[in-house]
Amino acid sequence: MHNLDSRVRSGTQFLHQNDVALYIDWENIKYSLWNKDSRVPNATALKEAASKFGRVVVARAYANWQEHQHQLDPNDLYSAGIEPIYVPTRTYTSTDAVKTNNRRKNSVDVKLTVDAVDFCLSNPNIHTFVLVTGDGDFIHLVNALRSRGREVVVIGCSWSTSWQLTSMADYFIPYDIEVDPIYDKVGEDNTEDVDLEHAFKTLVEIMHDIRRRGEPNVFAQIRLLMLSRMRNFDERHYGFSNFREFMKEAERRGLIKTYNVGLIDRAYLPDEQLEVDVHTHMKGIPSNELSASGANTGYASSYPYKEDGRSMLIKLIRYISELERNSPYMSFNFMVENAANNGILPISVSEIATMLNIAIDDGIFKRETKTIYSKATNDYREISVFHLNRSHPLVIEATEEDMVSSES
Repeated sequence: MHNLDSRVRSGTQFLHQNDVALYIDWENIKYSLWNKDSRVPNATALKEAASKFGRVVVARAYANWQEHQHQLDPNDLYSAGIEPIYVPTRTYTSTDAVKTNNRRKNSVDVKLTVDAVDFCLSNPNIHTFVLVTGDGDFIHLVNALRSRGREVVVIGCSWSTSWQLTSMADYFIPYDIEVDPIYDKVGEDNTEDVDLEHAFKTLVEIMHDIRRRGEPNVFAQIRLLMLSRMRNFDERHYGFSNFREFMKEAERRGLIKTYNVGLIDRAYLPDEQLEVDVHTHMKGIPSNELSASGANTGYASSYPYKEDGRSMLIKLIRYISELERNSPYMSFNFMVENAANNGILPISVSEIATMLNIAIDDGIFKRETKTIYSKATNDYREISVFHLNRSHPLVIEATEEDMVSSES
């Protein structure tokens, strides 16, 4: 994944050889901008950003235009050469706002995805698809388009775009920096932004913020945060061919440390505990030496099953029990990231990972291997998945209240 690179800035010789399709998740980009900066998207700027990749032959924006906050937008979109596509919102009798919002989001996702894939299949002349959204649910659409030889560009807000989405796309353009910045770049002093020491200083500040807020520490997310703080950040300005090399140089200087967790590169402060998952603990251990519970690392006797530690474990088990209802195949990192992102416990991500590792060793979870097909690598691979051991005393205690509620 790259930001708007030199080939786009260099001129028009390359750009106008391709046809481009522009698809806008209007509600996503509009709410992201309004909630942070109290402003609305600039339709003309979006169209111009897409046109830098070629001739825009279709441009569509998706939303429920009957809702009060969107009723005035269609006329402006038509004026910018963008077709508004109506997506109805299903009404719930419940007052649960979360359910209503999820239905609205999913309706737009489905309609936009179906239209984009259909257009891709019926129009082989379309080389580039520009998706304006920050929603990680569009990862599957990105994969589908790229597997058919199309180039995918994502435009989204630097503070809210899913890092998984930007990792899969060919190019990422931060709306608030490249498309419609609040502050005019003309005359802006960028001398610091091309200074490597300043870039590393900014990186360390971001790492402290990530640890304090419990945000994802994956490289893709860190790069988004670098872009949000340094408008012209590009690791290639400093002689690095990619962001990973930039991070490795920071590690060499002792500013951070990097580690591959669950097949993903992550970064930590020098004094921070690494998130080591169960695969690391089991590496090099013959399978015949593992007991039925998988316990052989000695953690069972060391975990503080008293007072706060025990109550936190009960709370974590109860949450994962709910998670398991909708997620039959739970990987280690899936459980850790969901628990951390939802603020289940007042502890760090690495502490949640440690707690889960110990719980696995103590037989609270059952481990099995699944073979899955990876579209990214076009190959099959094995992954470890986990299920709660419903016969374990702590699991019974944690889920007893839920069982009573369901029976009543």
